[in-house]
Amino acid sequence: MITIRVPWSDPYNHGDAWNELLAWTVETFGLPGDRMQFHPTENYMDFTFDDEHDALMFQLKSSGHRRTENEITTEHVGRMIQWL
Repeated sequence: MITIRVPWSDPYNHGDAWNELLAWTVETFGLPGDRMQFHPTENYMDFTFDDEHDALMFQLKSSGHRRTENEITTEHVGRMIQWL
């Protein structure tokens, strides 16, 4: 699974940029669950893809950051430690 992170900031913090990105994403990859899924948080939205080509196309379109498995695991462990 490949994760692309797009922050809630520039260039998508202006006008209808988020709406346009999400509309393009659904038009290109279908509804969440088919070829991609997304997970919003208060600071960013993670888009996950099974296919490398889909992830690369989205990364180029969104200028998002590709998250490695180590980064994702470290982030989850850090959250769990904070909750203790």
